[in-house]
Amino acid sequence: MELIFLTFTRLIPKGMIAGMLLAGAAWADDSAATAAKAEKAKSPEERIFPSAPWKKLDVAVPLVGEGGPPLWKEGEIQEDTGELMLSQRLQRADELLLVCYFESKYVPQYNARNGKFTWRWRIHSRGRVVQALRGKIPVGSIIEVIQATEETPPGTSYTRKDFVANKVQEKTVSEPGVLVYLLMEREEVKKEGGIYVYRKLDYLTERPAKFYTEDLGRFIKVRPASIVEESVHARLLPGR
Repeated sequence: MELIFLTFTRLIPKGMIAGMLLAGAAWADDSAATAAKAEKAKSPEERIFPSAPWKKLDVAVPLVGEGGPPLWKEGEIQEDTGELMLSQRLQRADELLLVCYFESKYVPQYNARNGKFTWRWRIHSRGRVVQALRGKIPVGSIIEVIQATEETPPGTSYTRKDFVANKVQEKTVSEPGVLVYLLMEREEVKKEGGIYVYRKLDYLTERPAKFYTEDLGRFIKVRPASIVEESVHARLLPGR
């Protein structure tokens, strides 16, 4: 093999060999420059959350579905109950999604109230849309949910003095597999840089899906990415 290689190189002019070597080096440099340029052109969201083919689920998430309790009937929901609150949210929500969170960023808030600092955080949670049960946000989209809380990030412990002294730093935590139902009004959702952002939330709309199972099972019946049956208490109000 070595003899063949030596014979081959003797047949090729030295100038041509040098040109081939220079062309190879130039091609490598050009490829590296092209890759660096493409990486720089990406948005911050694309660098943090690289785009990838998202396969639409062909099976129902086993949280809410057929075979559960019968749907609510007229007169079965009493005033001032959790079921009534959920019913009111369902009747206003023209976007109803099942989202799988993958990370949350806790940002400390230093809000003065009565001359004192309050102990609050703003959570930026990001996830993929697993099921689009109502509305126009497609399955596979990334959605960011922003809400306020007084809970500290997992694995941390702070005092109010830490907040006053500005010793608290934002923290990002991984949350793989956390499923959440989002009941949203469309005008509250904005699309920013290819990501759907939802800023107006209360605790009811952000409760994890597993806590919704029993309640939602009386309002809606779900198959993959669609509602197949719903109670009158879950239907959109006229004009929505």
